[in-house]
Amino acid sequence: MRTRWSRLRSSGLPRPAAASLPSNGAARCNAPAPRACAGRAGGAHPGDKEEGNTVKRAARAIVLGVLGIIWVLFVVVVTLAFTGGIHVGVYKPVLYVYPEREQSLTVSLDVEGELGTVYPAPDTQETTDRGTQASWTVTASPDGTLTDQGGRTYPSLFWDGEMTLEAPEQGFIVAREDAVPFLEEKLALLGLTDKEAADFITYWAPRIRANEYTFVSFDASSYTAHARYSFTDEAGAPVKPDTFIRVFMTIRQAEVTTQVREQAFGPTPQRTGLVAVEWGGTEEQ
Repeated sequence: MRTRWSRLRSSGLPRPAAASLPSNGAARCNAPAPRACAGRAGGAHPGDKEEGNTVKRAARAIVLGVLGIIWVLFVVVVTLAFTGGIHVGVYKPVLYVYPEREQSLTVSLDVEGELGTVYPAPDTQETTDRGTQASWTVTASPDGTLTDQGGRTYPSLFWDGEMTLEAPEQGFIVAREDAVPFLEEKLALLGLTDKEAADFITYWAPRIRANEYTFVSFDASSYTAHARYSFTDEAGAPVKPDTFIRVFMTIRQAEVTTQVREQAFGPTPQRTGLVAVEWGGTEEQ
């Protein structure tokens, strides 16, 4: 590389005089700013230290912020790993009861989660370590009519709420135009009557049809483990339904290319004796 001096020499100009050094050995600085002179002389200006501290504080804040994000993600992952599920809303579980003859029953619900809207209003409701408990005392008729202690009648018991459920893996991909015939076919296989299926379809078909394609699963295993019913007679003795049909559907948006393992159903339940039927569902976002 050609230095400034070599260029002057080649041009024939006289060599500049060597710069004189101060007695302390530092190069002379003609810069107007004292800070610049101090820097060139190898000294430390007070502002340099403050600037370094500012950079350190900013770097520390960034590191702490990143560590905070990592901690939150860690907590979420560990929570999902130990709970094995996701927090979802449970929509419109309704319970029908069909005794062989008119019968007074207390129906108790034990939910591992929170109750939202409940109709009719339960006779008792309390918060427990597990979640929420509620109970209704009704007179059930063979046609499914439920009469409360005040004489008002209902076709079913209704509630909704929130709980943590495992996301099902088996199911079906349903196109918008196939929603109604698909539900009619599957609900019959699961044991619902035409009236019960109509109640189900008028609530859930519009939600399935909101998507071009929808993943649909009737795996109720996680739900039934988190929502349990018990029945007692007028004397307080436990009563177990001879037939208990529980239909719970999970839906989420899908694509035509979404691959799932098709769900297989067992034999259609045969209704005998005291029959209880429940249906409900959730929509994963």
